[in-house]
Amino acid sequence: MLAVCVIVCKMESVNISKMKNLFLMPAVVVLSAAVNAADWGTDYEAALNQAASQGKAVLADFTGSDWCGYCMRLRAEVLDNPSFAEWSEKNFVLLEIDVPHNPKFDRKLLEKNQALCAKYGIDGYPTVLVLDAKGRALGGLFGYESDPLHVRSILEPGLQAAQFVKSAESLEGVAKLEALLTAWRLLPEELHALNKELQAEIMAIDTHDRSGLKALADAERRFLACKHASEVAPTDAVALEIIDAALFEAVPQNKRQLLELKYKLMLHMAQTQEDVLAAADVGYMMIDADLRISPQVKENMKAQLRGVFANPQTSLNRSRMIRRKRPIR
Repeated sequence: MLAVCVIVCKMESVNISKMKNLFLMPAVVVLSAAVNAADWGTDYEAALNQAASQGKAVLADFTGSDWCGYCMRLRAEVLDNPSFAEWSEKNFVLLEIDVPHNPKFDRKLLEKNQALCAKYGIDGYPTVLVLDAKGRALGGLFGYESDPLHVRSILEPGLQAAQFVKSAESLEGVAKLEALLTAWRLLPEELHALNKELQAEIMAIDTHDRSGLKALADAERRFLACKHASEVAPTDAVALEIIDAALFEAVPQNKRQLLELKYKLMLHMAQTQEDVLAAADVGYMMIDADLRISPQVKENMKAQLRGVFANPQTSLNRSRMIRRKRPIR
């Protein structure tokens, strides 16, 4: 109260009635937010059951409500925004999966929520996933966005994917394949790994591999085999030979991943500034091989990488700080 009095006394030209309105404003905002806030449940199984009975999807907010600043901002600025809340309640069953630091938080619920975070591979907060009634993650927001309309545009493909997957249940043959393929193409790449069953279902129907998913699965298997072999190699030099052999037979679907392995390993092995610059060249090749991004984005990423390697000695010093698990040669 003393601080407030000091501020008011110093602001001699402030109109007192306006000052009253200023002090009252936060309370009005909070009250308005509380009135318009959507109703978020906390029971995962109940949310899936409700979604199944109502023909809806589930919108799951993975949050750290008392420690994650961006989670708090997303809730206040987007999820509880009146227009967004109206849209979300119409289309989703709302589920909060909270992992707070508060020691008084229900311990059993916290353990369940931590298990759900592990199940869905949540490694950053906030994350908001679109789940169908069977719990499949078909869309999502990965990180903080401040614009409710933009967040809605990010989540809508997941809602559409859930509808296509649902419609496919009553279809057969080509029609079923088209519905599942449409759903797959709507998935963010971040969710491909969580939808192996959907991928397998598509491949079982798609005998001629129109989707390219069989080729993608084969490329992924070869990448994982190379990654494992390079990890268990006796020296970094042998690991590099393994990766180079795999790159010789690389296909577009796994070339970027293999180049990323080589890039990281070359940085780890670097002993001179020339080694660092050679690794940087592989980094540029890795960006060029990325099928997911536009040419303009690639140029922006290359510019950032050039900035990282502007001082090769600094990059070399950083590489030398990495703890070694095996000899270089």
